[in-house]
Amino acid sequence: MFDSLKSLGAIASLAKKKDAIAEAVQRVQSNLDQRTINVASPDKAVAIVTNAKLKVLSVTLDPAMLSRAGTDAATREKLQGLIAGAMNAAQARAADILKDEILREANDLGIGDLVAQSPELQKLMGRK
Repeated sequence: MFDSLKSLGAIASLAKKKDAIAEAVQRVQSNLDQRTINVASPDKAVAIVTNAKLKVLSVTLDPAMLSRAGTDAATREKLQGLIAGAMNAAQARAADILKDEILREANDLGIGDLVAQSPELQKLMGRK
């Protein structure tokens, strides 16, 4: 029963802050556009720059490896794996940035605890 009352209070609080929440969402979106993520493979053969929305800004490939990849299947597979690994690392960093941005804005709005308990945010953070 007390949990239900807490939930109702939280919903009422959110309703009162809807304009501030909308502004916070806009700030998060803007911040994600501006944040850059730089990822390189361990051997530096692949470097990828994205923003936190995962828009790819640049891809740099080692010219020697790229040349070998055209004629050598093993090198081509390695290069493909390095690109996939770099993109996966960028995605993981983008998810961390998104989580941090959301929690920062939620804390500023005084609803950090409510947002931190959100199943969607828990999923984003890799928790279930």
